Amino acid sequence: MQLHELMSEAEQALAAEEEATNLAFSLSRKIIRKTKTAIHGIHAGQRDPELIDSISSDLAGLIDAVSGYPKLIYGADVESAMMEFAETVIYDYALRGEEIPSYRVLEITPAAWVLGLADSIGELRRDMLDRLMKGNLQEATRIFSKMEELCDVLMTLDIKDSVAPVRRKQDIARGIMDRSRTDITTASMMKTA
Repeated sequence: MQLHELMSEAEQALAAEEEATNLAFSLSRKIIRKTKTAIHGIHAGQRDPELIDSISSDLAGLIDAVSGYPKLIYGADVESAMMEFAETVIYDYALRGEEIPSYRVLEITPAAWVLGLADSIGELRRDMLDRLMKGNLQEATRIFSKMEELCDVLMTLDIKDSVAPVRRKQDIARGIMDRSRTDITTASMMKTA
């Protein structure tokens, strides 16, 4: 093969990768928008299981679309979509008191699962505060207990940030738990006063 033919072949391969990169960005943004809608619906008491299922299907489609490019599967766009999906599902299951599905069940990377778990703690706090504002201390305490369970297991993880940037999320979760513990304690004391 001549040099210009080699360059043409390389250019075609790079153009195909660029197209896959653009597709990954577009599909991941769609998934992230859907996860935000799903989380908002759960907060509003309007859980939409079909929407959550469609996110799972969209994510499988995204992974399939970029399967020929491993660096895209583990790249920021796809990883962000996986993380937001994990957050949505873990938050949904935790709030309903169901067993949290593994990263294998969700068909995502372990890093995306861990980071999604960390973010779900903040979503649960919103529900805990909502219950407190409505005077439902028992339900707020149940949600707080689930938050505590998730946070406790999150704090056991000790890995390099280059593997999964979890340290910052651990610090944020710790702060959320400290504020939430204060909120629950204050509400309990006010109720007994």
